[in-house]
Amino acid sequence: MVMNNMNKHFILLLSVLFALPLIAQNSGSFERRVLIEEGTGTRCPNCPRGFVGIQELKEAYGDRAVVIAVHQFDNRDPMYLRHSNYPDCNFACFPDCIFNRDGYHYDPLYGWDLGSGSILDVAPSYFQSTTSNVDIQADASWNADSTAVVGNATIESQTSGETYEVQMVLVADSLTGSETYWYQSNIYYNRDAQNYPAGMADFCEGGKYGQGGFQWIYDDVAIASSYSMGRTQIPRINNLAPNTKATVSYTLALPVVGEKYSTAAQDLLPAAIRKDKVSMVAIVTDSYGKVLNCVKVGIMGSNTNYVKAVSADCRANNDVYSIDGHKLSGSSLRNSSLLPHNIYIVNGKKIIAVR
Repeated sequence: MVMNNMNKHFILLLSVLFALPLIAQNSGSFERRVLIEEGTGTRCPNCPRGFVGIQELKEAYGDRAVVIAVHQFDNRDPMYLRHSNYPDCNFACFPDCIFNRDGYHYDPLYGWDLGSGSILDVAPSYFQSTTSNVDIQADASWNADSTAVVGNATIESQTSGETYEVQMVLVADSLTGSETYWYQSNIYYNRDAQNYPAGMADFCEGGKYGQGGFQWIYDDVAIASSYSMGRTQIPRINNLAPNTKATVSYTLALPVVGEKYSTAAQDLLPAAIRKDKVSMVAIVTDSYGKVLNCVKVGIMGSNTNYVKAVSADCRANNDVYSIDGHKLSGSSLRNSSLLPHNIYIVNGKKIIAVR
């Protein structure tokens, strides 16, 4: 029996409706932002395509797209974040991408249809609603010695009797290094760019990054969170009355060399963190873990651009100055196994010397 055009169109409509997630439309009056978490890693050969897709999302949606790159592919990655120290995103493969932790997983470049789709076909269903009935505002500042960030988040809801969970995440931009651990694996280095979306050309044969491993500058990287041992350390907000506010606080410590369970690769991370490139993301979820809103804020109170753990690294072959501009003599450096805890300028970069 031949199917008429009307029936064909009806079946096509049903297939689209059942293929795409149904995103609840909020009727609130608060600005709504969308959390995008990307599962990635330096040793993931397919992950360069995630760089392209995430950049497309950021360009399309600006500040409403709050991106966190979660490096969990392999612990030989300097930015690797242990699963117990971050909410369980259930990344199905790498690269992977989730919006608001709603249970749906997408390829960060291709969306639903691997090889021929686009993440920009998926995103509108999450961004079409611009308001929420739950708001989250936040501020963050460095502690006295700039080794941790004190975060505050304020929740306001237009509904009553709900339970909310708040999470805080430190994210860093401009992370890179010269050690091989930092090199990004790349399966596309010998592939023809004509077979891939235009943004992939740089990673394919003959492209700027057309090598099996290349140096990259990583942005939006989760480096610390309020999660520990599989749960947030911030108490839940219970039975919040409508149109009232509740504020929670938490201190997030920067990673340091020699942390428990850290590897040689992860010990490279503290030296790579530029403190002027660190931000905090505050997230509010319902009691089931679904993200209701989020916000990204800068961190106040630090004039130090770089944080480094240094011991005997500052020798006479370095130009070392005190913070007030006085050069330290070569003999004093040779005769000292440790610089005193202070701020120095070494080869033009501000560092903190820690014992």
